[in-house]
Amino acid sequence: MGKYGKRPDSECNMRCKHDNSRWCGGGWRNNVFKLVVTKKSYQAIYGESSEGCYKDAGRRDLPNLIRAGYGNPSKCFKMAMDAGYQYVGM
Repeated sequence: MGKYGKRPDSECNMRCKHDNSRWCGGGWRNNVFKLVVTKKSYQAIYGESSEGCYKDAGRRDLPNLIRAGYGNPSKCFKMAMDAGYQYVGM
């Protein structure tokens, strides 16, 4: 995670398709979340914490796509945790 570099949070300016109260990245940008249980300052769904905005490219930095969770942070986070992933990009 992070091989293309971290970018300013302002570059992750696209709202999530199924939860427009959250940000899901932008053009070749992923809003990356670390999937761990933490104390809440960010309003977590499953205990994840926001890691910020990261650049992406054609050879995806987080290569495993969970299509069934696209645009739905709650579903995506749950499916990623069930699959044993440590990070998820939206």
